[in-house]
Amino acid sequence: MSTNPRDSSPAPDATEPVEDMLLPQVNLPEIAIEAQRFAAETSYSGRKAVSRGTMFLAFYLWLLSGAGILSWIAQRTQFFPGDMSITANLQKQKNPVFRGFLYWVSEVGFWQWSVPQTIGVAGVFWALRFRLEALFILLTTSSNILNAIVKRVIKRPRPDKELVSVVRVLNEPSFPSGHVMHYTNFYGLLIYLLATNWKPGKLRNALIGVCTGMIATIGPSRIYLGAHWPSDVMAGYLYGGLWFGGIITLYLRVKASLHPPKGTQMFVPEEIAKPLQQPGDEQDA
Repeated sequence: MSTNPRDSSPAPDATEPVEDMLLPQVNLPEIAIEAQRFAAETSYSGRKAVSRGTMFLAFYLWLLSGAGILSWIAQRTQFFPGDMSITANLQKQKNPVFRGFLYWVSEVGFWQWSVPQTIGVAGVFWALRFRLEALFILLTTSSNILNAIVKRVIKRPRPDKELVSVVRVLNEPSFPSGHVMHYTNFYGLLIYLLATNWKPGKLRNALIGVCTGMIATIGPSRIYLGAHWPSDVMAGYLYGGLWFGGIITLYLRVKASLHPPKGTQMFVPEEIAKPLQQPGDEQDA
């Protein structure tokens, strides 16, 4: 009988856990690995992203004002100056391509499309190891809470189909525009994250351009389709901007706690901070 320990050892496939046997064979698809590598090479470190993000936030908050006054007026008058004339002039445009484009821009904002889109984009960020950013993308849906509250306080009626052309009748208050608030937060956060976490490049700049276009065109789209007055849209941008400012403030606080200045102690437990590390953090350690 052989005394060699190797001869008496059980066969590997009989004793080793199935997970251990499969582990070397379970790899991310090559496209996911390549995407993560590209994200790491083109992104800033978390600490630099905090610094850049703070400057963006200061500039953005400087631009926000007037939501309270606008709401006070909306509660006491049916029309703002320019509501009727702007809507009439915009709806004079009968080009089918123009109409189809604005219809598409609005359609993306209804929940049947916006929910899968938000979850999908958050999933992409998560797969690229931008986990904190993925969570905050999901958080942009919270702007619907503020929108619902303001609408029920102001109770401004939708544009009347006897006054303007109305493509789809919606039985809820008009002020402020929920589509505009959602786009300002969702696409606005994407612009913010791309601008502060990634270095300039063709892909980043193209994505920022698309997101900027969605924010810029959703307002005219809602007016053109007769869903809102121009003043509703203006209020949507203001309220959406205010909520967006709160989300960015919270994001920066969390991110700064995960990436404190060099030489200072991190107050977030390591078991929480490590999974939220993003590509580029290793280089800035």
